[in-house]
Amino acid sequence: MSIDMASRDIPSVEEARPLFRDFGLENILVAFPSSVEELKPVYEMAGELSSRFVAINAKVFPFTPQEGADFVRASLELAETMGVEAHFELHRFTLTNDLFYTAQVMDLVPEMELVADLSHAVVSREIGLPLDDLHAELFHKVVDRSVGLQGRVASREQAQISITWPQHQEWVELFHGWWERAMRGWRARKPDGAIMNFLCELGPPPYGITGEDGYELVDRWDQALIIKDWARAKWAELETQA
Repeated sequence: MSIDMASRDIPSVEEARPLFRDFGLENILVAFPSSVEELKPVYEMAGELSSRFVAINAKVFPFTPQEGADFVRASLELAETMGVEAHFELHRFTLTNDLFYTAQVMDLVPEMELVADLSHAVVSREIGLPLDDLHAELFHKVVDRSVGLQGRVASREQAQISITWPQHQEWVELFHGWWERAMRGWRARKPDGAIMNFLCELGPPPYGITGEDGYELVDRWDQALIIKDWARAKWAELETQA
């Protein structure tokens, strides 16, 4: 289960802790810090909850890649000091808002791995299909250094689209290709027994598209199960190829 720390409501997370123990749930923490200092209580919580890792959505906006790299290094160094695994998430309105900027920061910080919510980059770059060579290369750069995947499909105009509608199938195919490449890369570079996180992250409105009555046009639960089944099937297929 992913625990969203956007509200910084640590007491609520404390109340949830027994549920993780009682139901045998593992977790990741998602943080939205505006400074490295704000990561300390999150890392402490991650240690107490034995979180797999912290996904950092940094609410900082450095102007140069070097400034961004300095923030990333400091965040990762603090995590290592506190015995916690941490990664930066690809997300709009955070340090990784722009794909080109993120790629430059990655070049400066080779140890930086990403939680790949590719839908944000698709919308922020407003990419078209077929994908041009430059953007294909940059998306592969992110995918090849991903430590987790957010299971959501986007188009160039919408961060979350129905995966079953016929007009969206070229976008579904694009994301399936990225997810498969990420899984293959993970299996090739990580030790046996390592766990890759695939989160079916279908958000409520305004992520979920609604009609004029305010109700969503598709069932997110059904769509999440479809995505989950695809991810499990692809992972099992790659197992047989190992």
